Formats: sequence, structure tokens, C-alpha cells
Amino acid sequence: MQRFRSSKDFPDTHSLIMHTYNSDNADLRVDHLGLHKALCVLMGWNYSKPPDNSKAYQYLSADEAAANRDDLVIWPPMVIIHNTITGKNKDGRMEGLGNKVMDNKIRELGCTGGKSKSLYGREGHLGITLVKFSSDQAGLKEANRLAEYFERSNHGRKAWARLQPLTLGSKDDENNPNLMKFDERTREKKRIFYGYVGTASDLDKIDFDTRKKVVIESQREYKSSK
Repeated sequence: MQRFRSSKDFPDTHSLIMHTYNSDNADLRVDHLGLHKALCVLMGWNYSKPPDNSKAYQYLSADEAAANRDDLVIWPPMVIIHNTITGKNKDGRMEGLGNKVMDNKIRELGCTGGKSKSLYGREGHLGITLVKFSSDQAGLKEANRLAEYFERSNHGRKAWARLQPLTLGSKDDENNPNLMKFDERTREKKRIFYGYVGTASDLDKIDFDTRKKVVIESQREYKSSK
């Protein structure tokens, strides 16, 4: 049985990176290299450059680091959509758009292969909906297409990160043009959705049950293997 090492064995992240890259255990070599890559991606370092005592591998441009993070996607692929909340009910619990409603909304955007799953917590609806796709090339393509729709509308990952409303679900939402818009056709105010493809850095945003059923896949490696 593999002995779990304590934090004393690795006083810093560099020590752990060196261990995973230089592991001499043949049975665990692939697992160690996978961990090495994941750690480098999360730290924004260059996993393709062998680590050494000079730590030169830690120098990577912000754009390259972001591209590496975006490459490691949750698999099966999914798009994480925010601001799907609708407010509080009489009991004070948060309510939001259900799965069927969200399925219809993404169909209106031309997305036919995704399946919605609303996320809930102790206080009710979290204002987050996962749109899950098939674990194949077609599913990945459709997930990216939906995410690109949000990005073109300036409602992607970066826009949501800048917004991060503290009062999501309150009456203040009505007056926030970043969260609500007036629909000329229906003469009603509607939620503005923000969405992006889920990556390894988003695992903490999805529910436990979903997290147990997914893995992390490199888009580049998956595409090149097909």
C-alpha cells in the first residue's frame, strides 16, 4: 500500500512538483506526471518544461497560464451558468429557474444537446445551473459553442468574475443592469445569464454528486487523439 506522505516531506509547492516529476515508482509514474501537470496548471507554471532547482519552469506569461487552465475541462463537458436565481419565497428560501425552464432557454439559443441541472444549498437555489453535454467530440463542441455565445455577449467567465454580486436574489437585482434587462418583446424584465465551460478550477462550484462522476480532460489531448 502506498504510504501517504505528510506535509513535512514537501515544505513548499516546488518540492512537491519535483517529487511528482521525478518519481521512480514505475507503477505510479503516470499518476505522478498527471499530478505534476495539474499542479503546474493551477499554479500558472509551465508543465512542459522540466522542473529543476533554478525554478525557470515557474515563468509563464499570464495568457499562456490562462490557456492552460482553460484546457483542463471537467469531463463530461459542461457549461456553468450563473444568475439563474429568481428571488426569495415567503419562507425566505432562494428560488430559481428549474431544469425544464433552463432546458427550454438553452434550446432557444440553438443548443440542443445539453441537459440542465440546477444547484441547491441550505438556503435554496444557488443561482447556478450546470448544462451537461455528452462525453464525446460533439458534446465538447456544443459546450464550447454555448460558452462562446456568452463570451460574445460579454457575459463569460471574466465578466462574471468582475461582477460577483453580493446581493444576488435581493430586490436590488431589479435595478442592476448587469443582472436584469428589459425585454421589449414580452415587456418584462429578464435575468441576464453568464456562462463558461467548466474547468478544473471550477470543481468547487459544482455539487458533490456531480463531482464524484466527473474527471478532468485536456481539450488539446482529447482532440488530437480523435
